[in-house]
Amino acid sequence: MAKSEIFHRPVLLEKVLEFLITDLEGTYIDCTIGGGGHAKGILENTKGRLIGIDRDEGALVYSQRALGDYSSRLTLLRLSFGQLEELPGRVEEKKFQGFLFDLGISWYQIETPQRGFSYLVDGPLDMRMDREEGLTAEEVVNEYPQARLALLLTRYGEEPRAKRIARRIAQVRKRGRITSTLQLASIISPLFPSYARMRGLSRSFQAIRIEVNDELEQLKRGLRGAWGLLSVGGRICVISYHSLEDRIVKETFRALPGGKVLTKKVVRPSPEEVRGNPRARGAKLRAVEKVGGL
Repeated sequence: MAKSEIFHRPVLLEKVLEFLITDLEGTYIDCTIGGGGHAKGILENTKGRLIGIDRDEGALVYSQRALGDYSSRLTLLRLSFGQLEELPGRVEEKKFQGFLFDLGISWYQIETPQRGFSYLVDGPLDMRMDREEGLTAEEVVNEYPQARLALLLTRYGEEPRAKRIARRIAQVRKRGRITSTLQLASIISPLFPSYARMRGLSRSFQAIRIEVNDELEQLKRGLRGAWGLLSVGGRICVISYHSLEDRIVKETFRALPGGKVLTKKVVRPSPEEVRGNPRARGAKLRAVEKVGGL
């Protein structure tokens, strides 16, 4: 496979490079290396080091192969956002020039049916970004009380039909355990008119995935950890894909001591980028610079 074919098309790459890179010799952290697309862009446009982290061991293995040409300037580590404070103990550097968070699910995870993230292909109800962690989507769907299911669908999916979906899941699982992605999708789909079906499935799967991976709390901890490790003059860039993430990023950036928000208005992909890369639809980029020593 040609090198150009193994990289996914990174979202908002030009804007990420514009906001993130302030020192060509600096060390940058890609906190969600995924398929390596943003990492490749950073490495091509700097002379310093890049540290790529991910909760997903499979993503690290994939990126190691994809970024082989840059191995002398690349370090890959298995860490979650919530473990960023451990970074200085794992590498030589103690401060860093920039952090990039590309949130949400990666194309690598979506295109691996065995991971159970997609409602379009059949796979086990897993959805764990770190497959060594305990809670799975199957456990959430089959073992959470109906009221708790409705709450997480409302809270993490912002789904208006949350109570109906939870009630239907509770009814079906009485007859036997729900074990696959397409089985779950077939239960949820009839509750929506055809024009709203894909959106409803997306919100429902999103809510379960966020619960399984504790994504919002991980994001809060990750942003705080990154800020403590950022050099003065360094920057944090975050690409989010739904309002829950974006709200956390926006509020956190505003509250950071010694921080200067660089994106007074959220940066969105152009219509041309969305046409060429549907994953970019809904993406929002925010950036902050550390101007004080706190």
